Amino acid sequence: MIALGVDVGLRTTAYAVCRVNGSRVKPLNDGQINTFVSFSLPQRLALIFNTLSKVIEEFRPQVLILEKLYSHYRHPTTLGLLAQVRGVVALLSDRYNLKFYEYSPTQAKKAILGRGDAKAPQVKKMVENMLSKKVKSQHIADAYSLVITYSHQVRIKRFYD
Repeated sequence: MIALGVDVGLRTTAYAVCRVNGSRVKPLNDGQINTFVSFSLPQRLALIFNTLSKVIEEFRPQVLILEKLYSHYRHPTTLGLLAQVRGVVALLSDRYNLKFYEYSPTQAKKAILGRGDAKAPQVKKMVENMLSKKVKSQHIADAYSLVITYSHQVRIKRFYD
Protein backbone atom coordinates (compact mmCIF):
# COMPACT_ATOMS: atom_id res chain seq x y z
CA MET A 1 0.00 0.00 0.00
CA ILE A 2 1.19 3.51 -0.72
CA ALA A 3 0.52 6.22 1.85
CA LEU A 4 0.85 10.00 1.66
CA GLY A 5 1.55 11.85 4.90
CA VAL A 6 1.08 15.62 4.88
CA ASP A 7 2.30 18.11 7.48
CA VAL A 8 0.12 21.16 6.81
CA GLY A 9 1.25 24.74 7.12
CA LEU A 10 0.51 27.95 5.25
CA ARG A 11 4.18 28.88 4.77
CA THR A 12 5.45 25.33 4.41
CA THR A 13 3.44 22.19 3.72
CA ALA A 14 5.51 19.01 3.63
CA TYR A 15 4.65 15.60 2.29
CA ALA A 16 6.07 12.09 2.42
CA VAL A 17 5.09 9.27 0.09
CA CYS A 18 5.87 5.78 1.36
CA ARG A 19 5.21 2.16 0.63
CA VAL A 20 3.76 0.61 3.77
CA ASN A 21 3.94 -3.15 4.27
CA GLY A 22 2.94 -4.10 7.79
CA SER A 23 5.21 -2.11 10.08
CA ARG A 24 7.78 -1.54 7.33
CA VAL A 25 7.84 1.92 5.79
CA LYS A 26 9.84 2.51 2.62
CA PRO A 27 10.24 6.15 1.53
CA LEU A 28 9.40 6.80 -2.12
CA ASN A 29 9.39 10.59 -2.29
CA ASP A 30 9.14 13.66 -0.10
CA GLY A 31 9.17 17.40 -0.44
CA GLN A 32 8.06 20.80 0.72
CA ILE A 33 5.65 23.28 -0.77
CA ASN A 34 6.76 26.76 0.18
CA THR A 35 4.31 29.60 -0.31
CA PHE A 36 5.11 33.28 -0.16
CA VAL A 37 3.61 36.05 1.93
CA SER A 38 3.23 38.10 -1.26
CA PHE A 39 0.73 35.51 -2.59
CA SER A 40 -2.94 35.94 -1.76
CA LEU A 41 -4.52 33.26 0.43
CA PRO A 42 -6.33 31.69 -2.54
CA GLN A 43 -3.05 31.57 -4.49
CA ARG A 44 -1.28 29.89 -1.58
CA LEU A 45 -4.04 27.30 -1.16
CA ALA A 46 -4.11 26.65 -4.91
CA LEU A 47 -0.33 26.08 -4.97
CA ILE A 48 -0.63 23.51 -2.17
CA PHE A 49 -3.64 21.83 -3.81
CA ASN A 50 -2.09 21.68 -7.28
CA THR A 51 1.31 20.45 -6.08
CA LEU A 52 -0.19 17.68 -3.96
CA SER A 53 -2.52 16.74 -6.83
CA LYS A 54 0.54 16.13 -9.01
CA VAL A 55 2.16 14.03 -6.27
CA ILE A 56 -1.01 11.96 -5.93
CA GLU A 57 -1.31 11.48 -9.69
CA GLU A 58 2.33 10.37 -9.92
CA PHE A 59 2.44 7.96 -6.96
CA ARG A 60 -1.22 6.88 -6.69
CA PRO A 61 -1.43 6.50 -2.89
CA GLN A 62 -4.42 4.74 -1.39
CA VAL A 63 -4.21 6.59 1.93
CA LEU A 64 -3.89 10.26 2.94
CA ILE A 65 -2.77 11.02 6.51
CA LEU A 66 -2.97 14.42 8.20
CA GLU A 67 -2.15 15.77 11.61
CA LYS A 68 -5.15 16.86 13.68
CA LEU A 69 -5.37 20.57 14.25
CA TYR A 70 -3.64 21.98 17.26
CA SER A 71 -2.96 25.60 18.02
CA HIS A 72 -2.31 27.54 21.16
CA TYR A 73 -5.35 29.49 22.35
CA ARG A 74 -3.32 32.69 22.05
CA HIS A 75 -3.08 32.24 18.26
CA PRO A 76 -6.64 31.81 16.93
CA THR A 77 -5.73 33.34 13.56
CA THR A 78 -3.10 30.66 13.01
CA LEU A 79 -5.68 27.99 13.76
CA GLY A 80 -8.06 29.46 11.17
CA LEU A 81 -5.39 29.55 8.47
CA LEU A 82 -4.22 26.01 9.24
CA ALA A 83 -7.81 24.82 9.08
CA GLN A 84 -8.11 26.23 5.57
CA VAL A 85 -4.94 24.49 4.40
CA ARG A 86 -6.07 21.29 6.08
CA GLY A 87 -9.44 21.55 4.36
CA VAL A 88 -7.81 21.89 0.96
CA VAL A 89 -5.64 18.83 1.61
CA ALA A 90 -8.59 16.84 3.00
CA LEU A 91 -10.51 17.66 -0.16
CA LEU A 92 -7.84 15.80 -2.11
CA SER A 93 -8.76 12.59 -0.27
CA ASP A 94 -12.27 12.84 -1.68
CA ARG A 95 -11.22 13.95 -5.15
CA TYR A 96 -8.80 11.02 -5.54
CA ASN A 97 -10.85 8.53 -3.47
CA LEU A 98 -8.15 8.09 -0.82
CA LYS A 99 -8.80 6.68 2.63
CA PHE A 100 -8.45 9.53 5.11
CA TYR A 101 -6.73 9.23 8.50
CA GLU A 102 -5.68 11.80 11.03
CA TYR A 103 -3.57 11.62 14.16
CA SER A 104 -2.84 14.10 16.91
CA PRO A 105 0.70 15.42 17.31
CA THR A 106 0.90 13.48 20.59
CA GLN A 107 -0.08 10.21 18.87
CA ALA A 108 2.60 10.70 16.21
CA LYS A 109 5.28 11.47 18.81
CA LYS A 110 4.28 8.41 20.84
CA ALA A 111 4.49 6.21 17.74
CA ILE A 112 7.98 7.51 16.97
CA LEU A 113 9.53 7.93 20.42
CA GLY A 114 7.18 6.28 22.87
CA ARG A 115 6.21 9.55 24.53
CA GLY A 116 3.99 12.41 23.47
CA ASP A 117 6.09 15.29 24.76
CA ALA A 118 9.09 14.80 22.48
CA LYS A 119 10.73 17.82 20.90
CA ALA A 120 10.91 18.37 17.13
CA PRO A 121 14.65 17.59 16.77
CA GLN A 122 14.13 14.28 18.60
CA VAL A 123 11.32 13.33 16.22
CA LYS A 124 13.45 14.22 13.20
CA LYS A 125 16.41 12.18 14.45
CA MET A 126 14.28 9.14 15.22
CA VAL A 127 12.54 9.31 11.83
CA GLU A 128 15.97 9.40 10.18
CA ASN A 129 17.05 6.38 12.23
CA MET A 130 13.88 4.43 11.46
CA LEU A 131 14.06 5.12 7.72
CA SER A 132 17.87 4.99 7.43
CA LYS A 133 17.57 8.22 5.48
CA LYS A 134 18.59 11.82 6.06
CA VAL A 135 15.49 14.05 6.12
CA LYS A 136 15.78 17.57 4.70
CA SER A 137 13.58 19.39 7.21
CA GLN A 138 11.52 19.08 10.35
CA HIS A 139 8.34 19.49 8.29
CA ILE A 140 9.23 16.50 6.12
CA ALA A 141 10.12 14.50 9.24
CA ASP A 142 6.66 15.31 10.62
CA ALA A 143 5.06 14.06 7.39
CA TYR A 144 7.04 10.82 7.67
CA SER A 145 6.04 10.49 11.32
CA LEU A 146 2.39 10.48 10.27
CA VAL A 147 3.00 7.61 7.84
CA ILE A 148 4.91 5.69 10.50
CA THR A 149 2.06 6.28 12.96
CA TYR A 150 -0.38 4.96 10.38
CA SER A 151 1.76 1.83 9.86
CA HIS A 152 1.79 1.20 13.63
CA GLN A 153 -1.97 1.66 13.86
CA VAL A 154 -2.60 -0.75 10.98
CA ARG A 155 -0.35 -3.36 12.59
CA ILE A 156 -2.08 -3.00 15.95
CA LYS A 157 -5.53 -3.21 14.34
CA ARG A 158 -4.56 -6.41 12.52
CA PHE A 159 -3.25 -7.85 15.77
CA TYR A 160 -6.58 -7.36 17.53
CA ASP A 161 -8.80 -8.38 14.58
